[in-house]
Amino acid sequence: MAPKSRETVNSDIESSDDEGVIKNLDYKPPKDFSIYKARKHTVSAFDVDETAQHELWLIRVPEGISNEDLATMSLTLPTSTSTSPKEKHTLGTLKKKETSSNSSSTTTKYQLQTVSPDSGFAGEMIALQPLVPDASKEGRLVQAPLGFHQHLALVAQPSIPSGAPLAEEILARPIPKREQPEGLKMRFKVSGFDTQVPGTKLSGSGKEFAANWAKVLEKRQKDQEEELLRAQQAMEAMEAENEAENEAENEAEEVDEEIEDNAEEVAVAVEEEEEKSELSAKKRKVESMDVDTSESKKVKKDKKDKKDKKEKKEKKAKKEKN
Repeated sequence: MAPKSRETVNSDIESSDDEGVIKNLDYKPPKDFSIYKARKHTVSAFDVDETAQHELWLIRVPEGISNEDLATMSLTLPTSTSTSPKEKHTLGTLKKKETSSNSSSTTTKYQLQTVSPDSGFAGEMIALQPLVPDASKEGRLVQAPLGFHQHLALVAQPSIPSGAPLAEEILARPIPKREQPEGLKMRFKVSGFDTQVPGTKLSGSGKEFAANWAKVLEKRQKDQEEELLRAQQAMEAMEAENEAENEAENEAEEVDEEIEDNAEEVAVAVEEEEEKSELSAKKRKVESMDVDTSESKKVKKDKKDKKDKKEKKEKKAKKEKN
């Protein structure tokens, strides 16, 4: 089954009698307007056939920049190495004099920069698609086959004025002295009002204040010196005490080491004595064992001799009896 054409679909919708169904999807111009129908063979510079052979550039221009201003700007064609989506390149600059509300003229500098998804500004331009007329379809707009080849934005470069001239002008301003109003008498004097200004002569209460202040400073300096001396003496005493403690600890360590050495020597001597006593005990035991053995032998020999004598007597008595 062959698919229906657009005309067939439109005719089906128009012939539908269902309530609420849109009868026609074709574009209808507003009231008092009519659809422009170009002549069949009229071709413009942006015709779909022309855009297939050329590049379309989308340029965003700020308000106030005219075509005459753009005509004075020279462009540098981007190279194949300068079209990286992660880099931002400047293809041209433009300077324009602008007059502010106070009739002062300033020069604003603009830069024509490439726009990419990673450039950080005007990224929505990437999603735009160009529509160009098609002469073969009576001038209807169709999508350009190749889209935009370059996305550019004319960006103003802010000029930050230097604060050095203003700072110098403020420092050079004279400080006016406030005059005492006529008919008024100053009664309130803040703390330090009578303090002597360096380089001026003292008189009246100022001399007295200076003398008292000198005494205060002298006493304060003396107290500071005494406090510093006491702190130094305390530090020396502490150091001496620490040295004495260190010497005592060293002597105690030496005594402990000597005691340990003597204890080891005594332990060695005790072990030697114990070994000697153990050897002598073993020797005495062996000697006593030898004595006991000789005595037992002697006793056994005496018993045997007695037994032999007794047997001889019995034999002799038996012979005499027979």
